[in-house]
Amino acid sequence: MIDILFFGRVADSLGKRRLAMALPPEGLSLFALRLRLFDGEDDGRLRMSVNQIVVTEDRPLHDGDEVAFFSVFSGG
Repeated sequence: MIDILFFGRVADSLGKRRLAMALPPEGLSLFALRLRLFDGEDDGRLRMSVNQIVVTEDRPLHDGDEVAFFSVFSGG
């Protein structure tokens, strides 16, 4: 089971801030999870972290991981 957190505009567009998901027996990469959750509608500005570390999409997911999706923030 993994915990998935959504922040900012991502949470607003999905209408949820948290989701729990069981990993399939064959495993799942962060890229595959993104495709499942966003159905290819990512505009390239989506950022992801696993266990509070920003990672690349090829990162495999493991039971107990906490995955976060958030949009790029502009500084000020």
